[in-house]
Amino acid sequence: MSQTNILKVIIDNRERKLMKLLEEKYPNIKFETKQLDIADIVISEDVAIERKEGFDFVASIMDNRLFEQCLRLKETYTTPILILEGLNDNVFENTGMKISSIYGALSKIAYKLGISVIPTRNLDDTAIVIERIAYREQIKDGTFILSRKAPKSMSIEERRMFIVEGFVDIGPKKAKSLIDKYKTPYRVLKAIQQTEITFTRTGNPKGIKGPLSELSGFGWKFVEKNKEMLFGKIKDPQKRITE
Repeated sequence: MSQTNILKVIIDNRERKLMKLLEEKYPNIKFETKQLDIADIVISEDVAIERKEGFDFVASIMDNRLFEQCLRLKETYTTPILILEGLNDNVFENTGMKISSIYGALSKIAYKLGISVIPTRNLDDTAIVIERIAYREQIKDGTFILSRKAPKSMSIEERRMFIVEGFVDIGPKKAKSLIDKYKTPYRVLKAIQQTEITFTRTGNPKGIKGPLSELSGFGWKFVEKNKEMLFGKIKDPQKRITE
């Protein structure tokens, strides 16, 4: 097998059945095991998967774990995915929850939170999905894998700051300033995306225009570096803002 087809993923160390299956059937997947605080499978710095079996999915709706897990997943990764495994008649008929409530939860995850939901029949199908996503992300698109571990004792606000501190040229003080202003990492990301660098008429960077211009301590170098890191964006000289 060509080395270029080797895929690397990080799997939560409680996913023992999945790890055993990958070892037996997918020699092209090399996985690292960690106790993950967010997600069950990390594919890249952008893509992570929460895996739910049918009965566990319903139980997590009942005890309010589901939406907290999904929100954390969305705030940490730009492409969050929920694999819903084995949601079948056996689940619908033996959980005591109305079918409308189950689909209501799924609808909220998909269209309100914007998390992709992929149904699978069983663990074998789930392994196929993981392999295909990893191949697309790592081989076709060439994205590298990255997973930082946040201490379990962190509050939601501390976790949000932890995420933002992973951006370029930012420490705790700047991270707090951004979270205080925009509340979530996703909104911080959007603020960076919507902030433009302004240029002099001779083409030299001058400052910034947009959401981040309302805060002190953020200049054009911060915007340039983080846009390149987050979006791979290269400024088109023909579209520069001159003031």
